[in-house]
Amino acid sequence: MFRMRPDIKNFYIERGVAYTEDREVVRQLTISGSRRFLKYQLLKYFSIFGKVEKLHWKKKKRSGSVLFYEATHAAKALYCTKHTIDGHDLYLQASTSWHPTPVEESGTLSAYDLPITDDIWWKVLDYLSLNERLNFAASCERFQAIYELDSHRINHVLNMKDVCTLTHRVIKRLMLLSGKHIHCVTGGPLHPNWPYLTEFVQLLGVSCPNLTELSFFKISVSLAHMTHLFDGANGLINITNISLRRCNLKDAHIYCLQMLSKLKSLDIRENFSIKGDSLKSLPISLEILNVSGCVDLSPKCLIQLAALSHLRELRCPGIVKFAKDNELYGRLAHYCPMLEVLELTDFMNVIQLGGLSRLHTLVIHSSAQLDYHVNNVLLTSIAESYSLRHLEILDSFGPMSDTSFDLSIFSQLKELRTLILHNQNFTTLHLMGLQKLSTLEFLDLSGSPNLSNEVVAKLTKSLSGLRRLKVDFCPLITRQLTKILEGNPKLQVDF
Repeated sequence: MFRMRPDIKNFYIERGVAYTEDREVVRQLTISGSRRFLKYQLLKYFSIFGKVEKLHWKKKKRSGSVLFYEATHAAKALYCTKHTIDGHDLYLQASTSWHPTPVEESGTLSAYDLPITDDIWWKVLDYLSLNERLNFAASCERFQAIYELDSHRINHVLNMKDVCTLTHRVIKRLMLLSGKHIHCVTGGPLHPNWPYLTEFVQLLGVSCPNLTELSFFKISVSLAHMTHLFDGANGLINITNISLRRCNLKDAHIYCLQMLSKLKSLDIRENFSIKGDSLKSLPISLEILNVSGCVDLSPKCLIQLAALSHLRELRCPGIVKFAKDNELYGRLAHYCPMLEVLELTDFMNVIQLGGLSRLHTLVIHSSAQLDYHVNNVLLTSIAESYSLRHLEILDSFGPMSDTSFDLSIFSQLKELRTLILHNQNFTTLHLMGLQKLSTLEFLDLSGSPNLSNEVVAKLTKSLSGLRRLKVDFCPLITRQLTKILEGNPKLQVDF
């Protein structure tokens, strides 16, 4: 539990004794003053709180330390961190050490002398939290040996929820014992009072040579953090997958990624201040890019992805400033011919994707800025991508009244396996246009207000390869549909 920030106070007092955040009893205090006090003045003053064992004072530097015989005496002095001697200020904090001297008690046994097998220690390891494991390892040599042997298993993935329970010193211990075993760091948001993100990211690059995946969510990442992580001399040069979703990134942050020659996947969704100028700096090795919901990103900046010759997946729905013309699609086809997966928001009810010969997955989101509906021009444009295996047209704004479309156009998609069409006014005639999709395995018609049990039964009879049907939020569909389709045991129906 982090009761207070160390830059304000680095201790807390409980039952008359001061403790550091690592639960160490405080007897020694650090001193800093506004003037060059004389040593006898300080000794006389601190004697008010209890017996002083040792006092160090560097007059020129105006700093030093005082060691009390009793922890309760030190706590009395710490009840107020600002003191006044002869009209001048004096400041106190708890004195901590990164390498405390272990205290051995006479008559104690080493853990190696105890009649406990390693199997029992391993079971203890599984029951403890990350913080408890590391603290136990620091106090027990045998347990530390067990921890290090099993570190490759328990620390392969490091969750920020667990990291947020660690103090600075325990973070350093984690990196020392387990850094080489960490392959993935994931999680967020952070504990609101945890102050060690900077120290943590500084150690990642130095201590985790095998780290290949970093995934932060709702963690405010500063430019300094990005530099420590990716752009410094000790950056994560072996990283292949980065996800920084809702991390308050700007274009300046993205420039820090340009030297990551092994980067394959980048997810920077919902960072609302990215304008896109930095996309030209992304490493050429990038294969997957997700900029969904980056509402301030200019669509023209997507053309800067031309340098990414290996880019095969682009997800960019929710870009508010999306160009209302077809020029972008043509340029994507020209500059990114390797695209296999494309997710976008269509503003014009028409897209031109004929040049993307490798495209096998297409996801189209509707726009809230116009009356969006499926039409024959849109369907014909989609049908130009003969290699499509997965198609989604997502209308999240409710069913539209327009019915001037012919789903039989999709019969040109000979490789189509998955078809998802949400919130459309399908009639029986419309749906029968899908009968020639012999390769279809999954069909999702959720949100279709006119879809009935009888229509579904007639359609599925024609689609012999269909293995799953989803008809959520269809008011005319009833439980009777399960009995109607009993003759097709291979078909799974979700409603």
